[in-house]
Parts: sequence; C-alpha cells; structure tokens
Amino acid sequence: MWLALLALSPLCIGLAVWASSSPSRPLPTVEPPVPSGWQAVRGIYASFSVPKGWALENALSDQVGDVYYSGRGGGAGESVTEANHEPSAAATPPVMVRVFLQENYRVAGTASLGLHNAAVAWLYRFRLADGSAAAAVHAWVRSSGTDAWLVVSPVNRTTREVLRTLTLAR
Repeated sequence: MWLALLALSPLCIGLAVWASSSPSRPLPTVEPPVPSGWQAVRGIYASFSVPKGWALENALSDQVGDVYYSGRGGGAGESVTEANHEPSAAATPPVMVRVFLQENYRVAGTASLGLHNAAVAWLYRFRLADGSAAAAVHAWVRSSGTDAWLVVSPVNRTTREVLRTLTLAR
C-alpha cells in the first residue's frame, strides 16, 4: 500500500497542477454595477460600466485587453496587466494612461481609495496640457496580481460615476 501511495502521489500532484493551469479553465470575470441607461464593459479580472450611448473606440483599444469607450460627456479607458508586487502611488503611470488621455498630463494629486477586492487602490487627479482635468483609479489585487487602471476624461458627474463602477475579481 505504502509503495502504491508513493508511486501514485507524483501522478496525482501532476494532475492537480495540470488541472489548475489548464487553458480550458475560464478566466475570472466580474459583473459591474450597471446604472439605468448604462451598459456593462465586461473584462477579465476587471469590469466597469459606461452610458449606453458610448461606443468602443477601436483606435484606442487593442488585442491585449486595453479598451476605450467614449460618447456624450466624456470617455473612459481601462488597462489591466499583471504585477507580482504591490505598486506605489508614486510610481509613474503606464503608457496607456497617456494614450487614453490623448495628450500630455501631470499628476495633480493622489488619494488612497478603498475598493472591494483591492489590496491597494488610489484615485489619481491629472491636469492635462490644455488645462482640463482627468482622473483615474489604479487598483491592485494581491491574489491574482491584477493591476488595473480606469482612466476618465473630462472629470464630470458622468465620468465620476464610471469610476465608481470599477469592479475587480479576486
């Protein structure tokens, strides 16, 4: 019995590892809150909502999951990557922030933010080259290594609501 257990243990462990890393396993998605008259933008590891009149902007979206929606009242872009360590609010925002904002910016301030499933999250305020304001939520989920940015411009009631709909998977 003991020899059979020893012989089968590596096989069982190998099967468990294979099953947990199988590409057929669905990646985690989450349902964001969807206010009346809005649509969900479902993503892997992070989702958000935008007004129904907003449309996907293909020129600012790509095949690796960066998406940008815009319409009456503004625009919102989401970028989700992997980070194995906790990011800092003082770190330079990724290139996608500049792509989404479509012009140069400076960070005007950051504030810590509580966000469900996030180990850390910050609200960023940006000042654009033309003098207008933009904002972003940067959140990191420890268990999945998800590093999510949701960028909105300009800052108004609609885009602040977009930021509030950001939802993260564990």
